[in-house]
Amino acid sequence: MSSHATSMAATASAHSHRSGGHKHRSKSSTRAQELEKPKKKLLHKGSTSLVSIPNTIKLSMLNSGLISIGESKSEQYGVMSAIPCKPVEVKNYVKHCEQRRKFPVLYKVEFQSACKVEVHSCRHATKASNRVKNQNQKCIPYDYNRVVLDAIEGVPDSDYINASYVDSLLKPNAYIVTQGPMEEIVYDFWRLVWQEHASCIVMLTKTFDFIRVMCVQYWPASMTKSETYGDITIRVTQEEELANFRIRTIHISRNFGPDKPVEERVLLQFHYTEWYSHSCPFSNAILEFRRRVRAVAKHHVESGDGPVIVHCNDGGGRSGVYLAIDANLELMEEEDGFDVFGYLKKLRQSRKGLIETIDQYKFVYDTLEEFVVCGNSWFPVSELSQRLRAKSVKNPITKQNEYQREYAQICKQTPRFTIGDCAGGHRGDNRAKNRDVLIIPPDNFRPYLTSFQGNSFTDYINAVFVDGYTKPREYIVTEWPLKNTVGEFWSLVYDYECSAVVVLCVPDVGMQNTFPTFWPEGRPGHSKKYGPVFTIDHISHQHYSNIKSWIFRINKKIVSLTELMAGVKAPPRTVQLYQLMCWPLGHKVPTSTNSLVELMNMVERWRQRTDYGPVAVVSP
Repeated sequence: MSSHATSMAATASAHSHRSGGHKHRSKSSTRAQELEKPKKKLLHKGSTSLVSIPNTIKLSMLNSGLISIGESKSEQYGVMSAIPCKPVEVKNYVKHCEQRRKFPVLYKVEFQSACKVEVHSCRHATKASNRVKNQNQKCIPYDYNRVVLDAIEGVPDSDYINASYVDSLLKPNAYIVTQGPMEEIVYDFWRLVWQEHASCIVMLTKTFDFIRVMCVQYWPASMTKSETYGDITIRVTQEEELANFRIRTIHISRNFGPDKPVEERVLLQFHYTEWYSHSCPFSNAILEFRRRVRAVAKHHVESGDGPVIVHCNDGGGRSGVYLAIDANLELMEEEDGFDVFGYLKKLRQSRKGLIETIDQYKFVYDTLEEFVVCGNSWFPVSELSQRLRAKSVKNPITKQNEYQREYAQICKQTPRFTIGDCAGGHRGDNRAKNRDVLIIPPDNFRPYLTSFQGNSFTDYINAVFVDGYTKPREYIVTEWPLKNTVGEFWSLVYDYECSAVVVLCVPDVGMQNTFPTFWPEGRPGHSKKYGPVFTIDHISHQHYSNIKSWIFRINKKIVSLTELMAGVKAPPRTVQLYQLMCWPLGHKVPTSTNSLVELMNMVERWRQRTDYGPVAVVSP
């Protein structure tokens, strides 16, 4: 095609986007037209084993690095023939993923192939006066589908914002992808929200990450305050906090002049807070996040509101990952299939930088597979009794009930950590601090002790962080301390300001050497020293039929010369320890369910009085 024809095509397409001009067509006709092209009969169904394909040896050589991708046309064709050219049916998707795990080179082939389609012009985004408005020059909008703001009279290039219209697999202009606002373009961001009648913002970045400002906080820090940007005023009226994300209700009002009424709108912001740069979150967490977004977005789409606005820090990798997961799940609901590779090509034709790495692309595959395997585990409380009865029924074919099937699936999906992943616990000076050398916490999820107790002590304790439903790292799970790790245990409780300690077992009589008591017993007022720096004071106790509780004060002595010279203080801290007395050692479950529920209620009431510090959970 000539350059003139290309320019005309791009111009026409840009006009179509600016005027909302994607023609809405029936889903069936759209998909049929896309699938009319001749197809290569290979992996797309996922039902054909790679072993039966003549290119298996070639794929193995590519996978091992013996030959490179595209070394010759025939080899390139051989690899490309293993790429799906139409959606993969859901029933075959798990096999499809297994084939890619066997030949990971296919992820690379697909990713590199899809990235070659970035051929559209970016003249507006690369204009000198607009370059300063881009956080990342590799994540910018194409001219043909950029969002064109209503120009401000007398302000050159005020129609530019780093934002692109992006289709889903079923709906044109389903999303607007933009970058996280910088200080100087917050007003432009809110102009975008207002102009496009957006009712939902999906934010996928922290405001501050790795000593860098990723995105300014473009909403008020408090629900008692408002922020004004130009003629737009923003108020947060409600905020719901969950472990991995927050949901904010935002009121927007715009003053168009003294003689015109103030217009008001309401939107929801879904802010995913646990997705760090150059990493991928947990699949189940992002699926739950997407479920909450969809519950709102679906209603507003049916009401005819504008596109969902999606942004990370630069409108690149994380935004592309979210769109790929959301669009493919939407396709699955409508047409019972996934088109991961096809949608990656669509993303790259819509905006530069959407899905930046092969790891992110693989994460899309893995997350969709988890959805297929695990399904939607969420259900309303009103259905609990009905669900429990259904889960107890055995499948006549597998001879398993739903509890057994789910547990087996969880075990299958549990990652296998290497010694390198758990290097801290395998160090020579830490090995004796573990009850079982096969149960070692991975370094990425273990708490690091910060209290200095002497040169012979390290930062290690056998413990891991666990998210709660409303807070990240709400629990710290650890083993019953050994005689030589009691000091480390109290360091853990002190360093991480644990509000409560929950002990979930009662060792048998005579097992004091194996399971030493690690708190002071006896009358209130009794104190005991654990390790070189921690002294625990017994303040009070309450004993019930199946639950015992003690309130302790933890005193820390400063022994570090550096801290002493710096005048560091170590204020005493209060913690309540609970022991469940109806869970004997060796029993898989407690003998009283009611006592376990009451224990949870007691801990919750205590935490309400103590600013919700983490809960240390101790088991054998």
